[in-house]
Amino acid sequence: MIGKLSAGSETERKCFEGLFPPEIKTIAVVAPSMPGDAPDKIDQCLTLLREAGLNVKVMPHAREGEPGRTREDIIDVRKRAADLEQAWLDPEVDLILCLRGGWGGIDLIENLDWDKLRTRPDMRVVGFSDVTTLHMAMLHEKAGHPLCGPSLRGLDAADQESLETFRTVVSGELPPPLQLNVLRAGTAAGPILAGHLQRLSLMNHTRFKPDPAGKVIFTECPRLGVPDVTETWDSLRTEGFFKSCAAVVFGRLNGCGEAEDSVIRQFAESINVPVFSGFPYSHTPRNHMLDLWGSVQITAAGQLFFK
Repeated sequence: MIGKLSAGSETERKCFEGLFPPEIKTIAVVAPSMPGDAPDKIDQCLTLLREAGLNVKVMPHAREGEPGRTREDIIDVRKRAADLEQAWLDPEVDLILCLRGGWGGIDLIENLDWDKLRTRPDMRVVGFSDVTTLHMAMLHEKAGHPLCGPSLRGLDAADQESLETFRTVVSGELPPPLQLNVLRAGTAAGPILAGHLQRLSLMNHTRFKPDPAGKVIFTECPRLGVPDVTETWDSLRTEGFFKSCAAVVFGRLNGCGEAEDSVIRQFAESINVPVFSGFPYSHTPRNHMLDLWGSVQITAAGQLFFK
């Protein structure tokens, strides 16, 4: 059992024990986009990982420019690429944990040596938000094992259920079924494709364009208000992104405020595939991990099963 977070307590110091399976002994921390925005919380998470018995390698430039709070604080792309390749090709490293998202992953993916990265085709890379760009490139290049879930910075905020799901998925196990809200009826089954809504749209205009055909698309988007989210959705829809997918599952669009539910329902009415909401995928403490090598099945009543 993973201990609960409780400031200043013994359980806080031990909350990451059991978070990773025994075969994961060394974790590399990289910043594929921006440096951390809360050095004290990053220090705490690194300490908790080490106290849980993990060897943690923080890549040379991962914390350069910290704290990073604006797009102008992006780490030089050559340094980010060097860090990621060094971590990926290090034979001691069992898993790469992204420090955070932010902005800047879109320029990283063109600066990586994908031929080298394909020499370790099963390297697990954990992160979400702007890490969507890296995950989509990994799928396109058939390099590495993308796991969409809390970054190092996100682990600090994740609730107990999300930490348990993190442990389950990283261990190669299947999370328990979940009940979704049915917005557009129908059954669905297929591989998982998950990402930040705006980053999916961004990637749709690159050579790393995601292939949504037959996929169950999980998406979320923080901070962006209704006009920006609607513009992003409409762009993907008119480009045919949802035309051949198996279904769409919404996490949170929490930048939409009180209009969030009505916006999601409006989006559901604009496409002709099953649509569901209520999956705990978001920039909030409820942020369940999704294995982008995995698949799901969803019943007409909205019950989701991992495969």
